[in-house]
Amino acid sequence: MEAEVKIRDEFWSPRIEKICREIIPYQYEVLNDAVAGIPHSHAIENFRIAAGESDDQYEGMLFQDSDVAKWIEAAAWSLRLCPDRELEEKIDSLVDLMQRAQREDGYLNTYYICTDLEKRLTNFSHGHELYCAGHLIEAAVAYALATGKEKMLHMMERYVEFFLERIGAGEGKLHGYSGHPEIEMALYKLYQYTHDVRYYDFMTYLIMERGKQPSFLLKEEGFGERYKDKWFDLEYHQAHMPAWEQKAAVGHCVRAVYLYSAMADMAMETGNSDMKNALRRLWRDVVTRKMYITGAIGSEAHGECFSSDFDLPNDRAYAETCASIGLIFWAKRMLHLEKKSCYADVMELALYNGALSGISEDGKHYFYVNPLEIHPAEAEKRFDTQHVKIRREAWMGCACCPPNIARLLASLDQYVYIWEEQGRKLYVNLFIGGEILIDNGQRGFTAESSYCWNGKVCFRYHGLPGKLALYIRVPGWVKGYAAAINGEQTENLREEEGYIRIEREFKERDCITLQFEITLRKVYANPGVHADAGKAALMRGPVVYCVEEADNGKNLGGLSVGELVDTEEYWDDALPDNAVCVSFAGYRESEEIWKERLYSFEKAQKEPVRIKAIPYYLWGNRGAGEMCIWINDIG
Repeated sequence: MEAEVKIRDEFWSPRIEKICREIIPYQYEVLNDAVAGIPHSHAIENFRIAAGESDDQYEGMLFQDSDVAKWIEAAAWSLRLCPDRELEEKIDSLVDLMQRAQREDGYLNTYYICTDLEKRLTNFSHGHELYCAGHLIEAAVAYALATGKEKMLHMMERYVEFFLERIGAGEGKLHGYSGHPEIEMALYKLYQYTHDVRYYDFMTYLIMERGKQPSFLLKEEGFGERYKDKWFDLEYHQAHMPAWEQKAAVGHCVRAVYLYSAMADMAMETGNSDMKNALRRLWRDVVTRKMYITGAIGSEAHGECFSSDFDLPNDRAYAETCASIGLIFWAKRMLHLEKKSCYADVMELALYNGALSGISEDGKHYFYVNPLEIHPAEAEKRFDTQHVKIRREAWMGCACCPPNIARLLASLDQYVYIWEEQGRKLYVNLFIGGEILIDNGQRGFTAESSYCWNGKVCFRYHGLPGKLALYIRVPGWVKGYAAAINGEQTENLREEEGYIRIEREFKERDCITLQFEITLRKVYANPGVHADAGKAALMRGPVVYCVEEADNGKNLGGLSVGELVDTEEYWDDALPDNAVCVSFAGYRESEEIWKERLYSFEKAQKEPVRIKAIPYYLWGNRGAGEMCIWINDIG
C-alpha cells in the first residue's frame, strides 16, 4: 500500500511551484526552439523530421531525444501537483508525434531514423540508443501514473519488444548492454507498473552481462570515441569487470551512479547478497574518497570521470549537475535497500548543494559544471578549465541537466519518506514540510519544518488511532538535539542506524517536535585532498556556504578564518529565498607589499576584516565574480 505525500514547505514549495508553473512550460518552448536568443535545441523538431513532417536536417547530440523524454517525465510529475490542461495537451501532442515517428518494428530513436537506420545497434559504446529508450520508458511510466493515460506506455512496450528480439542471451542475439546505463532503471519501473517479468529479466540480463570478458565493446568502431585513450577504456563504461565484483567507482560518473541505482533496484528485488556487498563497497568508495563537500562527484573533465582517491580539485572540478542528481537517485535506492541514515545524509547534501546549484533562482539559467572555486580570468584563459563557466547559461548544446533537475524537483515528494506496511514503520529521511497519508488516508502526519534555517521540525498525527513506529533521521551534521512528545521533553530516545525510533499508539493531535542544534561550523578535508590542505569550509545545517567577490572583494585567496567568533546572521535583499547569510571575524592578507612584486622575502600582514558567506547554491546570482568554498584556516 502506497503512502501519499504532499509537500508544503517554506523552502521547497516555492521552488517546486515555479518548476511546475513556469520552468517546465518554459523548457517546452526551448525544446521547441521558440525562445529567441538562446541556442536552438532542435529536440522536438528531430521528431518531426523522423515522422516525415519536416524537411529539415537532424541537429544536436545523438542523445537529443532524452531531453524531450526527461521533460515529459518532469511535466508528468508536475501534473500531480499543479493540474494544467494546456500542459497535458502539449504532452499528448508530443506523444502523438512520437507515435508517428515510431517505426513499424517499434524502433524510436530520431538520430538513427533521420541519419542511417542501418547503423542501429552498432555503437553500444556511445550510440545512446538504450539510454534514450530508458528515458522514454521512464517518461511513459510517469505519465501513466500521473494521468492514467497509457498510450506512450504501450508505445514503449513495443520499443522494448524491439530490443528483446535482438539483445539477450539467446542464440543469434546480440550479447551486449548499453555503454551508458539508464534503461536498467527504466525497465524496473516498467516491470513495477506492468508486472511483466520479462522487463525485469531484461534489466537483470543487462546488469549481469556488463563486465564479462573479453568485452564486445572492444570490437566496436565507436569504442573510445575520437580519443581512444585510457580515459575512455572499459572502466569509463564500468565494463572492466562484472558489476558484483567491482570495488571502486571508476569512469564516467553519471554512467556509474545510474548503474549503481539499477543494481540497487535488482538487489532490492532479489536480495542478492553479492550485489548488496558490491553496492556497499562502491558507496563507501564514493563518499569517503571521491565526493566533494557539496555532494558533487566527478573531478576529471576529460571523460567526465572519477579520478584517483582524494583528487578533488576545486577550480577545475567537473561536478556535473546530473551526477549529483544521479547520486540522489542511488542514495534513495540504498535507503530502500537498508534503512541507514548515512544514505539520507548524502541524499540531503547533494540535494541542497550539488544539485540545487545547477539552476538559477529564476529557473531559466543552468550550470552543467559546478566548480567549488572560480577565478573568472583564469577560467576563461586556461585550457584545463575550459569546461567551467563563470555564469549560468540559458541553455547548452548538451542540455541533459536542465530537464533532469526539473524532473527531480517535480518528483521530490518521492524522496521524503519510506512507508513499510509490514511492521507499520514510517521513515523520515528528509525534513520537508507537508503531509503524509497512509492506510488510504485514514492516518497520517503533518510535518511543519523550518529545518533548513533554524533546525526545527514538528510532526502532528491525525486520523484514526493506531500503533506505528516512527523513525526520524538524526542528520550527520547534528551536534545535539532536543526532542519533545506532546510538549514534554524526552531524553534517551532509542536510535537505530541513525534514526530516532518512536513506537506508540498514536492518537489525534499527538505532536513530536525536534530542535536540531544549528550553527555555523568549520569542516576540514582528509589530508589526502591536497587542494584543501590548510583550509576549512563552512556549513550551517545541511547547507554548504561560500564566499563571493560581490561581498568580499577580489583576491579571495587572501582571506583566512580563525575560530568562528563574533558570528552574525543576516538576510541580503539582493539574494532570493530569505536565505540565512553569515558574517564572521576573519583576516585579509595586506596587499601593500605586493605592489609591483610577484614574490617577497617578507610575510604580508593580516588585517582584521568581516567575512561574509552565502549558501553555495545561491552563488552566481549577482553576476560573474570570484567564488570559493574552502578558505585558509588559521584556527
